[in-house]
Amino acid sequence: MTPRLSVLVALVLVVPLSARAHSLWINAHESHTHQPPHAMISLGWGHTLPLDDMLNSPNGRVVIDRFALIEPDGSRTALALPNARVAEPMARSGNVTLFAADLGARKLAFAKDSAPGVYQIEAVSQANFYTQYIDSAGRTRLALKPRDQIDGIETVQMSVKYQAFAKSAVTFGTWTEPAPLGHDLEIVPRTNLADLHVGDLVEVDVLFHGQPLNATARSIEYITAQGTGFGQSDGFALFSYLKDGRAQFRVQSRGQWLISVNHKDDVTPDGPLGDLVGKADQVYHGASLTFTVR
Repeated sequence: MTPRLSVLVALVLVVPLSARAHSLWINAHESHTHQPPHAMISLGWGHTLPLDDMLNSPNGRVVIDRFALIEPDGSRTALALPNARVAEPMARSGNVTLFAADLGARKLAFAKDSAPGVYQIEAVSQANFYTQYIDSAGRTRLALKPRDQIDGIETVQMSVKYQAFAKSAVTFGTWTEPAPLGHDLEIVPRTNLADLHVGDLVEVDVLFHGQPLNATARSIEYITAQGTGFGQSDGFALFSYLKDGRAQFRVQSRGQWLISVNHKDDVTPDGPLGDLVGKADQVYHGASLTFTVR
């Protein structure tokens, strides 16, 4: 694959310009067969729960910048980052190519005296810049750099930044409403995710730089929700507008569910993205929250 084609593939897969863009999420599967319980954590990338593609796929990768466990008291424990180098084939047959996949699989093992409450897991992707421009020689160029780091720009055609934020939660003992983690775009659950059943109402807040994200005439803001037993196999999702930063829906099936939100905002000197003036014209953020319905 040529360097220019690699850049174009990365741009198409990462920047959420369509409903089929790749998403980042966290799988958190609890096991209560033996006590005290444990949870198996892994990272999802692509379109379909629980596993769709490898994080460092040659067809479009995501680089994880932060992967951590946040305990009920707010303390953070860094989790080892998955391999970010584009995967090389480990073997080939006449029909398939085999890759070793690092999905960030980790085990969270509780003890009898572990502090009760909600243990949040976060994954934050590396912030990526994409600048498409015409240079002083009249050639169309595409660079993975902020605009102010590129020389010889005659005309800017596109200048954007993209970053993804993913969350999940594991409850040990009693559920307590988790505090926001301070992500640029964040889904905060307002419903007890540890005791959900089919037909229950799930409420979430969506925050953009700590403030409620709202649907306006300029930007129709909404969340989507789908699960392993609802929506995914048929290519659709539940949809809920954001009002005063809050959205809600009723879960339709058992199993793992994924809530997603995407938001595009313009960079302005007096807005929350003022530090990006000269670097990008628009910023795209994606956020996800996963949970399990029993």
